[in-house]
Amino acid sequence: MKYYKTGGFYDKEIHGLALAGGDAEQLEECWAAFIADAVEITDEYWEELISSQAMGCSILPDENGYPVAVAPPEKTLDELKDRAVNQLWRNYKTYQQKYVDAEDLTLATLCASQGSAKGSAVQLWVMNLWAQYYTVRDAISAAGTEEELAAIDLGAEWFGEPPYTIRELNEEAAAFLANKSTTEENKEL
Repeated sequence: MKYYKTGGFYDKEIHGLALAGGDAEQLEECWAAFIADAVEITDEYWEELISSQAMGCSILPDENGYPVAVAPPEKTLDELKDRAVNQLWRNYKTYQQKYVDAEDLTLATLCASQGSAKGSAVQLWVMNLWAQYYTVRDAISAAGTEEELAAIDLGAEWFGEPPYTIRELNEEAAAFLANKSTTEENKEL
């Protein structure tokens, strides 16, 4: 048997001696005093309550002090939309960083500023990825029901990979710098 008092479950074998301050002679007296305002429940009901708690329910006393599982309140559509927008941001940011992190984007921008088609293509891929993010975010805002919201794909994997790898940009940048260095040396001669 277990006992419930607001805030927790208690078992004599587990908690009794501690409640008696470690004094085995005082165990029965202390335990009786402790459970005087507690509610006795079966081990089976305790297991049900613990399972419900693991599924997100709270365990609260009813009007008689008996523990009951209480489901969490339903989220409003606005709360669900906020959660979806946060998840969308994390998904798109993680997806971009998988292929093009901040330093890589700087490299792509630098290459593009020097006339690189590869740098421009990677830069455009990032801009298009985020344009799609805002399209999906607008769809989240426009969703009128939970079903419409649930139907929106928050993932970015379908967007595909950038047209060039960062390695290809690095090789292009190195070739550009080598060519620039050779051109400047020839001008000095």
